Amino acid sequence: MSKKYGSLERKIAKFLEQFPLLKSAVKNVYGRLVFMLNRPASITVSDHRLEAVGDGILNTFFGYYDKTPLSKAGFLLCHSTTHATDRKPDCSKTLDILVFSVDDLKHPVLSVKTSVYNWQQGARAHWLDDDTFIFNDFDASNQCYISRVFSLKESREIKRFDFPVQDSFRDDYFLSINYRRIQSLRPDYGYRNMPGLDDRGMAELEQDGIWKIDQKTGASSLLYSIADVCAIAPDSRFDAARHKINHVMISPGGDRFIFLHRYFVGNRKFDRLFLAAAHTPDLKMLADNEMVSHCFWINNHSVISFMRGPSGHDGYYVLNVDDGSISSYFNGKLDSMGDGHPHVHDDWFITDTYPDKSRMQHLFKASLTTGDVQEIGQFFQPFEFRGETRCDLHPRVSPDGSKVFFDSVFNGKRKLYVLQLHA
Repeated sequence: MSKKYGSLERKIAKFLEQFPLLKSAVKNVYGRLVFMLNRPASITVSDHRLEAVGDGILNTFFGYYDKTPLSKAGFLLCHSTTHATDRKPDCSKTLDILVFSVDDLKHPVLSVKTSVYNWQQGARAHWLDDDTFIFNDFDASNQCYISRVFSLKESREIKRFDFPVQDSFRDDYFLSINYRRIQSLRPDYGYRNMPGLDDRGMAELEQDGIWKIDQKTGASSLLYSIADVCAIAPDSRFDAARHKINHVMISPGGDRFIFLHRYFVGNRKFDRLFLAAAHTPDLKMLADNEMVSHCFWINNHSVISFMRGPSGHDGYYVLNVDDGSISSYFNGKLDSMGDGHPHVHDDWFITDTYPDKSRMQHLFKASLTTGDVQEIGQFFQPFEFRGETRCDLHPRVSPDGSKVFFDSVFNGKRKLYVLQLHA
């Protein structure tokens, strides 16, 4: 008996997207029922060597799948805490951001605290170059979210900005979004140090959107407002909808970026994928088929995404951002595994799955040129980690392509793991 959710189950789930609260309840009950018939024989299945980051008492995780935790200089960046991670984030408790040498993943060489985080992306900590990393924090005096830049060599903060980071291009510029809006509409990725936006703030679309911050000078500008985004292929539902922008990803060349425009009509969510220029005003919609999930740049001209394709089928697609063409990844070769988080390295990518009927999350390596797909691991996710406290594998590849980093809770504790692809 297959432990994957079948086509009929996926069709029912797709239908239930119209009723989010009902879908959540059905998913929880049905998931527990099928698990009773599909208990796994082991909580991990992999032929590859694994190593956990941090000592036994620590919860460690990196965050999202769009960045690698390892610098080219061989230092690993992650988030850490000793308090339980199967509960929603608590803004009264701080989180540690740790740096390890890749040769010693038990004893950090640097530790700094932050008071803003969520379990999906942490504080958005990531490397700017081989020495410096950026992360988000909260300025209690000024009651605002900020970002801080630390130097590993100097073991100190070297810059601070009045905007929180969403994505950055090296140490040149970074893009920021309104995390209070995110907290109101998708707290999985928001912060709790300030209240979410009220109805009046939610309706303000002209002065909210994507900001660009020059890392050299600190100069900032509202690059695109939500109103600008809504003006592209406007829909009659927009006026009554609540809007947000999230998941900004800058291209490898740094001259443009993609992002998701998500709007909610009642509790129902709709997605649109956009391409935007980083230096001159130029905005283009790439996809508007109700569902766009996880994306990653393949190169400066193409993106891989799990999304609803032009025919209405959900799966992995390759989008040419120059001409707008969309093609299925090798005729849907990975689609039966459902949504995942692709991270591209050269001509291949790593991706994962959500828990199957036995609560196992699968990890795959897939070729972009041949379509060859290899399963490299399966990892158990206990039921107490769900909703905001879930632990997606969020796989990422090391700069040299020899290692995969992923977060998992298979042993009951949130941990960042290193999987060696090669012996």
